[in-house]
Amino acid sequence: MQMQIKKKIWIATSAAFPITSRAATCGFLVLSAVMSVLLGYGSGPARAQTLTASNVQIEWRVENRFRFFRETETFAAHESAWRQYVSHAEGQGLPLDERAALVATTSVIGTEHVLNDRFIPFTEHLRSRYDWRGWAARQHDATCWDSDARMHSACGGIDAYLNPPSHRVRLWLKPRQPIKLLREFTCEWRVDDGPTVSAPCDEAALLDIPYPGGGTVSVNVEGEAPVSADIAVRDVLIAGLGDSFASGEGNPNIPAVFNNQSRYQNVLPRRATETRAGNAQWTDELCHRSLYSHQLRTALQIGIENPKIAVTYLGLACSGASIDAGILGPQAYVMYQALDAKDDDTQVRQMSGGRRDFQLYWLLRELCSEKPEESDGRWICPNNAYRRNVDYLFLSIGGNDIGFSSLVSWVSLQQGTTARLAGLFGATITAKDFATNIRDILPGAFARLARALETSIPLRNGDLPFDPARVVLTAYPDILVDENEMICAAGDGDKHDDSFAADQSLDAFASWLSVGVDRLAQAHAGLKTLHKRMSDLAGDHGWTFAGRAYEDAPFRGHGFCAQNQARLEQPTEMLVMPCWGARPRPTATCGISLLKTDHAWQPYDPQNEVFPYALRQRWVRTFNDAYLVINEKVLDRQGRVSNAASRRVFAETTGAMHPTAEGQAAMADAILLDLRASLRAFMSEETGN
Repeated sequence: MQMQIKKKIWIATSAAFPITSRAATCGFLVLSAVMSVLLGYGSGPARAQTLTASNVQIEWRVENRFRFFRETETFAAHESAWRQYVSHAEGQGLPLDERAALVATTSVIGTEHVLNDRFIPFTEHLRSRYDWRGWAARQHDATCWDSDARMHSACGGIDAYLNPPSHRVRLWLKPRQPIKLLREFTCEWRVDDGPTVSAPCDEAALLDIPYPGGGTVSVNVEGEAPVSADIAVRDVLIAGLGDSFASGEGNPNIPAVFNNQSRYQNVLPRRATETRAGNAQWTDELCHRSLYSHQLRTALQIGIENPKIAVTYLGLACSGASIDAGILGPQAYVMYQALDAKDDDTQVRQMSGGRRDFQLYWLLRELCSEKPEESDGRWICPNNAYRRNVDYLFLSIGGNDIGFSSLVSWVSLQQGTTARLAGLFGATITAKDFATNIRDILPGAFARLARALETSIPLRNGDLPFDPARVVLTAYPDILVDENEMICAAGDGDKHDDSFAADQSLDAFASWLSVGVDRLAQAHAGLKTLHKRMSDLAGDHGWTFAGRAYEDAPFRGHGFCAQNQARLEQPTEMLVMPCWGARPRPTATCGISLLKTDHAWQPYDPQNEVFPYALRQRWVRTFNDAYLVINEKVLDRQGRVSNAASRRVFAETTGAMHPTAEGQAAMADAILLDLRASLRAFMSEETGN
C-alpha cells in the first residue's frame, strides 16, 4: 500500500517538473523525499505512525452474548429487533427521562412485537410474509439443549458449555480524531502472541478472546508499533428453576397445526395430523419448556443490553412443579399416557420419572464435576467440586404448592355434578382453602427450598459462600382483569352465559365450564394475598423479590377476558372458538346444523387465521386458546393418539390460564426493573467468576 502511494506521488511530480538536467533530477529526488516524510510514508525515525493511542482506541463487543443460542445469527435477530424498538422509542419525541423509562419498562415486549407482530412494526400495514408460527419455530433446533440427554450439552458437551475456552469478539477502531486515510490501510490484529488476522482498518475483525483470563489485543499497520488493549469477557451464569409460569407453558416453540377440511364431532377444528407428529413442540417435551419463557427472555435481554459480557443460561423449569415435587423431589408431569382401554373407559397414567428426576438434581448434574450425591437428605457436589459458580438463580414457584390450578378449576367449573366430582378427586379448592394453604403450607415449603439452595448451589459472592440476594423470586401477575383494568365480568356460574367475555373464552367447553363473578372476585383477592406472602417470605430468606410483575400491574388491561374493542373483527381479538356450523349469536357456541347454508367456518378459518403469537389485547391463554395453540393429545404405549384419553384428562386445554408470549415478555421486563441495579454492581466488580 505504501509503495503504491509513493509511485503515484513520483508520477505526479515528474509530470509537473520535466527532467531536463542532472541538477533538476537531484532536486526532484530531494523534493520527493521531503514529501514522503511529510506524508508519513518514508522510512527512518522521522516517519509518523499511522495508528497511535492518541488517535484511535480499540472498541469491542461479544458476538453471541446469549450462549444458549448455538449460532450468532440467532442472537443477532433478537438484538436487531431490540435496536429497532429502541429506535422507534427514540423517535417518539419524549423528554430524555421519559424515553429512558419507556425503554427500561418495555424492552422485551417491544422486541417481541417487532419479531411476532402480524403488522409491519409500528404501522397499520400487514406483513406480506408473516410466519404465523412465531419466531421460536425458526429457532427451535438452534439451541444448546440436548432433548435426548435432557441436558445443556448440545454445544460440545456440558464442560465446554459452562467453561468455554474462549469467546468470539468483534473489534474495531474508533478514531479519537479524524483520520482521513484510515480506510486505505490494512490492519493486523492479534491476541497475545497468536496468529494475525488482517482486515481493512475501517472494518471490524473477529478474534477469540481466551476465557476466563482474557488477553491483550494489539493492532497495527504493517511495519508499525501496535496499539493494544487488555480484554476480558465477563461470562454470567444464570440458572432458572420453577413451575409452568417459568417454563413458558402455553407457548410451544412450534404450535399445533389445524386443518380446515376436517372437524371434530363435525363442529370443532381438528389437528391436521392426528399422530405424535401433530403435537406442539417444546424445548423439553415433558416439562413444556419454551423459548418464550420469561426466565429465558430475561437472561437474553441481559446479554442484549450488555455488549461486553456473555450469558450462559441453564433453564430447567418444569410445568406442574411445586417445591417438594418438582424442585426438591420428583414430580408428575403434565403429560399422560393411555393404558389398555376397556370399551370407552380408557385408563390413563400421568407420566413421571425416577427418583432423581427433579430440578435440583438436574442442575447439580450439570454443575458438579463429579456425580451428585445425597448426604443427610441433601443433594450436594462431592468435595464441592463445581464446574463453576452460579451468578443468578431465577425462581418462579409456590402456586402449585397451594393449589393454584385447583383454584382455577373451582372458578371455571360449572356448579353441579361435574364440580362435585372434581372436588371429590381433589381437582378444585375454594378461595378460602387457597388462603389457608398460603398461610399454612407456603412458609414451610419456602424454608425447605432456602435450606436446600444454600446447601447445594454455589451462589458465591466474594467472601460470601452463598449470597441469597442472587436468588430472584418472581411474582405471579394479575391475570383476571379485562381491558378496562377491572375484574372480568361474569355471570353466576350456574350455567354458561355467552354475553360475558369470560364465558366466550371457553365456549368450546360450555357443557362443563362457566365463570362465576363471585368466585372470580374471591380468586382475585387470593392472588393479592399470595403476592403479599411471597414478598414477605422472600425477605425472610434474603432473596431478591421481583415483585413488579404484580405491583406495577403490567397485565393491567391484558387479562384473560380482555379485548381490543377497536379490533373485534380481527381473529386475534375474538374469544370464541372457530367452529363449523351455525351460531345463534356471534358469541354463542356453534351447534350442529344440517342446512348446507350453515356449513362454513365461523367466525374465522382455523387453518389460515389462527395466529398464536400475533399481538392481541389479552396476554393470557384462554381455554379456547389452549385448544388452538397446544391441543395436547394423549398417546398410548404404541405412540398412537387416544382421543378418549385426551378427553378424560382435559389434555386439549393444557396451558390454559398462563401468560402468552407477550405476557411472558412483560414479566421479563418487570424482572429487569428489579435486577438492573444489582447487575450494574455485579458488572463493576473487579473479580471474575
